[in-house]
Amino acid sequence: GSDRTVHVGVDAGQERVLNGDVVLIATGSRPFRPPDIPFDDRDVHDSTTVLEIDRPFGSIVVVGGGAVACEYASVFTALGMEVTLVAAGSRLLPFLDGEISELLAQTFSGMGMRLVLGGGKAAVTRDGKGLRVTLASGEHIRPDKVLFAAGRAGNTEGLGLEEVGVQVDDRNRIVVDETFRTTAEWVYAAGDVIGPPALASVSMEQGRVAACYAFGIAFKETVDPIPPFGVYSVPETAMVGLTEEGAAAQGIDYEVGRGWFAGNARATIAGATDGLVKLVFQRQDRKLLGVHVLGDLAPELIHQGQAVLNYGGTIDYFIHSTFNVPTASEAYKYAAYDGLQRLQGR
Repeated sequence: GSDRTVHVGVDAGQERVLNGDVVLIATGSRPFRPPDIPFDDRDVHDSTTVLEIDRPFGSIVVVGGGAVACEYASVFTALGMEVTLVAAGSRLLPFLDGEISELLAQTFSGMGMRLVLGGGKAAVTRDGKGLRVTLASGEHIRPDKVLFAAGRAGNTEGLGLEEVGVQVDDRNRIVVDETFRTTAEWVYAAGDVIGPPALASVSMEQGRVAACYAFGIAFKETVDPIPPFGVYSVPETAMVGLTEEGAAAQGIDYEVGRGWFAGNARATIAGATDGLVKLVFQRQDRKLLGVHVLGDLAPELIHQGQAVLNYGGTIDYFIHSTFNVPTASEAYKYAAYDGLQRLQGR
């Protein structure tokens, strides 16, 4: 209510009434379920219900081209299932650097996954023979299961937001300002419920910043403007900072350097030679602009590049620093050397 109280339903229909000066809403999100996908069918899943599958199956169609779709599709492929990934867009994970996105698609295909990119809208129905997925091209696929994983929606229903004047958008996400305050003066919101990037890491940072503003604590005033992104597919991928496309769009005179895991001793020993460390940097002063990693433990490896980026460093850092051998991190050094050679036109 407007008297700054929160009514919490507890067991057996009882209710607890809490009140405070400030409320922070962090109710998260759930998979977006478009009305034309028959989720009432026991073999049609979203990214939450797919975890309830309790026995092996032969084939699955995964609809979506984002992180969740790529993660599940690659895990099922690695487990030996026949997987078709249908993405409406022309490439996987559109926020990634284009080269990394392309290499990930090639790796998926090499694992045996079938990719239908730019596949438009897929229609899912059931007839006498079982599930039927109709692609925009008119082709029919008959999988054992379907996973629809395209987008998230905010968990805001039933909170009574209208009564206190908290505004939401068309996907039920709460609208906030730069202090994470909603359209109601005493209500703040953070995390997936306010929309992208909807990463656990960024969501926690938003909550911390919101608390600082709500209580006037002069400590964390902004959320990190260059957060890392990690995608836990097989293989994993991660990025921080600018992609090649992003640098080009800003009119920056940039160059890249690549350190392939195929030439890395640790990766060779582990038998995980897919992928690379890719550096995007400014030609004129070698200042690091972005880091992209494809391969085992990419979401861990990205943090080294993130540190150099956040401190405004150049790729020379990787050249002058000594890396343990054998390590996957050493790929940073070879990516930097590759970048230097490109600057000299070799």
